[in-house]
Amino acid sequence: MKGNLTEISVVSTAETALRKLKKAQIAAYACKKQGAYFIFRVKDKDIEKVFAIFDKPCYNITIVKNSVKRRFLSFAKLRAGLFAGAAAFIALALFANTYVLKIEVSGSGSYLESDVRRIVYDEGAKVFRPFSSLNKAVATGRILALPQVTFCNIRQRGSVLIIDVQVDEEHFGTVNAQPLVSDVNGVVRNIVAVCGTAAVSAGDTVKKGDTLIYAHMLSGEENISCIAAGYAEIECARTAEFFAEEESEENMKKAYASVLLENEEILSRRHSVKPCDGGVIYIIEFSYIHKISINLT
Repeated sequence: MKGNLTEISVVSTAETALRKLKKAQIAAYACKKQGAYFIFRVKDKDIEKVFAIFDKPCYNITIVKNSVKRRFLSFAKLRAGLFAGAAAFIALALFANTYVLKIEVSGSGSYLESDVRRIVYDEGAKVFRPFSSLNKAVATGRILALPQVTFCNIRQRGSVLIIDVQVDEEHFGTVNAQPLVSDVNGVVRNIVAVCGTAAVSAGDTVKKGDTLIYAHMLSGEENISCIAAGYAEIECARTAEFFAEEESEENMKKAYASVLLENEEILSRRHSVKPCDGGVIYIIEFSYIHKISINLT
């Protein structure tokens, strides 16, 4: 309530002033006497009534201090132009950060600007259209499919859509234009398609030769050719045998060490032992994560 009270001063005795306010059913707050003046506070909605009660010149009624609400409204009225300008600035800033106002093509592949612009236009990018209108993934894939393009990054900087295109004539021949194909049997644990389209999902069982990432992307209802770039992590299971002259703790450790795979993560392993001529054979059953990638280096 404090922010809704205006302080008023009137030349009157407290008894007379309070009697008039009570008769008009106006509540008075923070009442005090100051010489010939009686000072009190009333709700903003009652200010006009108070001035009507003490309308005779002898009362010399004045507002000592406006309420917080009245001061704010007064300030807002005086600064209406400033507020309008600030609102317009904020609206313009939001517009600029949401809509494409300029498109730039940079990098060593900037000589392909006409082709790059054609692709991003096809995929929804236009000046004065939202950044979200651009199908960034498909546009990136199509640009990477251009001759000699080895890198493409599409990003937003303020109101500018920047397309960084890099070409590398020396290493272009190393880019694999084929899809990513599994080289093992197993269960897909993770699939990441940086470019192209994932052909499988986590949890799918795959066989050697199955396609993991297609070398195309969907644009509208049409498949657009591009390079396949990404990787897959596949859980595999294998069985290996290790011969030893006798069963011992040391030979068991050697048997386990024999199945350690370079760059592969072992998930689980167990063993059994069977006798054979000249010694024993350790049979190791183990599972591991096999990672396969394409066009990431």
